[in-house]
Amino acid sequence: MRNKKNVISAVNTLTFFLSLVCLCCFIFSAVGCRFVKVRGLVPAEGIVLYEDVPLAWAIISFAPENIDNNTRIATAQTDGKGRFTLTTLGDNGILPGNYKISVTKYLQNEGKDTVTEWKNKRRYPDFKEQRPDENVFNVVLAIPEKFTTTKNSGLTFTIEAKGNRNITIELK
Repeated sequence: MRNKKNVISAVNTLTFFLSLVCLCCFIFSAVGCRFVKVRGLVPAEGIVLYEDVPLAWAIISFAPENIDNNTRIATAQTDGKGRFTLTTLGDNGILPGNYKISVTKYLQNEGKDTVTEWKNKRRYPDFKEQRPDENVFNVVLAIPEKFTTTKNSGLTFTIEAKGNRNITIELK
């Protein structure tokens, strides 16, 4: 009798273990690449300039020129001094290669002269632009629209095999 209980217990434990493994496999396949590290990333950082002044709190996207299964888009947000560090799927770095770049910068809409006033203020050396509030829906584009898509921006960059630590993106 005791042997039968041990066999049933072992079968129940094995069933539980296999169910747990199946559940884990399902979760990992459903979540996908968030847990997969991108191999071959190299460091990439720099600055964005708009009209020769650092562009604070802008969103940058580096999209590969040649799309295949191994390409990934890298993104970043500039800090208060226009500096950025690219990330790919949450990991610091970018894959080497040729990229098209887009840059987007929005301001909270405070009236018809929002962009003009911002442009005038940012020319002063002591101007410190505050990080934008989240969940603001009334916004206006601060830079020319052409820079907001990789198709129209005309901005390109080649990431070297060792990475690039002094990228300068100039919006003119």
